[in-house]
Amino acid sequence: MTDNRRCCARLGAAMAMGMTLLIGTDMLADAAENGMSVYPKGFAGFMSGVLPPQPALYSNDYFYHFGGTASREVRDGAVETGADIGVNFGFLSETYVTDLRFFDAQYAFAGLFGWGNASITATASAPIGTASISAANNSLSDSFIAPVILGWHDGPFNWTFAANVYVPTGTYNLRRLNIGTNVWGFVPQFAATYFDKETGWDVSGSLSLVVTAENEATHYRSGDMLQLDWAAGKHFGAGGAWEGGIAGNVVYQVSGDSGAGARLGAFEERSVGIGPAISYATKLGAVPVSLSAKWERDVFTQNTFGGDVVTASATFVL
Repeated sequence: MTDNRRCCARLGAAMAMGMTLLIGTDMLADAAENGMSVYPKGFAGFMSGVLPPQPALYSNDYFYHFGGTASREVRDGAVETGADIGVNFGFLSETYVTDLRFFDAQYAFAGLFGWGNASITATASAPIGTASISAANNSLSDSFIAPVILGWHDGPFNWTFAANVYVPTGTYNLRRLNIGTNVWGFVPQFAATYFDKETGWDVSGSLSLVVTAENEATHYRSGDMLQLDWAAGKHFGAGGAWEGGIAGNVVYQVSGDSGAGARLGAFEERSVGIGPAISYATKLGAVPVSLSAKWERDVFTQNTFGGDVVTASATFVL
């Protein structure tokens, strides 16, 4: 595989690692307000510990879908049961890899913004009784900035650290299905990849700590989360342009939810998902392009939505 193709094949993972995405959906909360962490599970994958060594601007178009159900969750201070949700997000992320070095690591920075649509059906409980609800929304999402991304390389071993900041730019209003979450967050992330160029094997993992502030509108503070995205695959085909394998995610809430709005108490979230993944590196004219897709199905959930994550991305070296 040429240097450009190797670089391009690593882009999707570098983007996922470098920006830790942002999907802000007030509708997603269960353990963590609205059912899920502000960092979408299943985002990182193949080559996630690799920061492309070539200084350049890496532009990524990313599609993220999650559909699932939860027995109960808290949204806008009200307990909802039998919730069925669907979310679709389109993101544009930009990562600039520089030729600067700090702590013997290459330095990069990134930003991500997007648009989302969401829908939910559930039964809402209130002191005066219960009512069936159905809602949908389509608007600007929250954003993410990564002012510091550091990448190291040592033969087949690669590792990356990113200091990600979650910014509440999405729309938010009480008593509606929100795309924004109305919280700030900090998501430090460490990722590592072992990639053997001779055999084509890639084993990668990305571990994030998700810490968010209290939602001042609902007085709900979601507990801190540890989230692991992992993937194992093998490059094949002409020049190793293809990679196929499996990917998965693990979410483990390390501290309980709190605040007056946490109607279900600590309600700590757990989930495990797994499924197939594939990527392909090519060129559009002289521009290296990496295409990737994944499907991860939850095989275990506790106090959160369980369902399917489907992602697709296209990354360009500019």
